[in-house]
Amino acid sequence: MVNEKVNVKDKYRTIKKSLKIFLIVIIIGVILAAVFLSGFLTNKPKTEVVLENPLKDIVFLNTNAQGQVDRDAVVNQGITKFNEEYIDYLLVALGVNNLHKSVIGYGDPEVEFVLDNEAWSSRVDNGNLMTKKTNAEDADLRITMTKKEAVEALLSSDIEDFMKNSVSNGNIQIEMLANVVELGSKGYLKMYKDLTGKGIEVENTE
Repeated sequence: MVNEKVNVKDKYRTIKKSLKIFLIVIIIGVILAAVFLSGFLTNKPKTEVVLENPLKDIVFLNTNAQGQVDRDAVVNQGITKFNEEYIDYLLVALGVNNLHKSVIGYGDPEVEFVLDNEAWSSRVDNGNLMTKKTNAEDADLRITMTKKEAVEALLSSDIEDFMKNSVSNGNIQIEMLANVVELGSKGYLKMYKDLTGKGIEVENTE
């Protein structure tokens, strides 16, 4: 009889532990789902950036009377004069307007570009895109490419499509530096999927 009572208590404790674990898993799932939805359903993006293509003047100077553009000259001059405006324009084309400050306290979005071994940091700060030639302090995403590839993207008719093809061909590398929850809370999910053709998976969390 004593053994039967002990067995019943042990079974009861096991059931309670299983229920606790089950509830914890459900709560975590609900939190993750809420974070992802907040990234997708933010109705008013915090950044509204409209820019003019920084290669416009270079293209004009290298266009002859017949309207023919010396593309090689444009690319070479574009590489030589490369500055933060090039990165800003790329980011706007890739959908930086959809990024916003984390809704759960992770701070502002920050993207790091590495071009020909030079690091550039772009941060969305109170609705403004702040880009400078330096390593990012706390980057969420890193995009590695050559300056030539960046200039070619700016000259393309569809920058987003050009970048996506470059990622697929291995000419551009995309690295997730922040965890999935942080990326989702800042609105990166669509940008990442548009560039890579795949969603951010949970196993990439740190």
